[in-house]
Parts: sequence; C-alpha cells; structure tokens
Amino acid sequence: MPRRFATALPVWVLALAGSVLAVWGNHVQPWAASLAMVLGFSMVLAFVIQLSTQRKKGLVNRLAFTTAGSLIIVGLAMIVSTIIHGVTILDWSWGGVG
Repeated sequence: MPRRFATALPVWVLALAGSVLAVWGNHVQPWAASLAMVLGFSMVLAFVIQLSTQRKKGLVNRLAFTTAGSLIIVGLAMIVSTIIHGVTILDWSWGGVG
C-alpha cells in the first residue's frame, strides 16, 4: 500500500465513523454542528499523522489528498442527512417574554 493511502486511511475511517454517528446516532445536537466537529477532528488527525511520519517530501500533497477525502466523506454525509432529516438550523427555542 502506498504511503499516501496508508496515512490517509485512518483519517477517512474516522471521518466515516464520525459521520455515521453524527447523522444517525446524535440526538443532542443538530447534525450540521456534529458534522463540522467531525471534519475538524479529522483535519487535526490528518496533521498529526502527516507530521508524525517526519517526511518533508510530499507533505503538502499527502495532506491535500487526506483532507480532500475526508471533506468528500463528510460532504456526502451532509447531503444524505439533508435528505433524511431535512434542513435544520439550530434547534433552539426561545422561551422569553410572551
């Protein structure tokens, strides 16, 4: 397996598992906020993995490959969750005056 795929695979697995949990397993937050957090965690993991390899050559290409894959995974999860759940902004209810 090329190094590009070997370092990208854990990030993509995290993005896929997090997206599935955010769409179907999350009843506390709106799915859009959860998917944004999944994407953020996958970006941080991508940087940690790429920097831990300590190889300068091809760092930007490997990071671009890894982050583009996780962005595609989370983007597809957003499309699926929009179809399933509909558009939800934050589910805050105003219990103020009145």
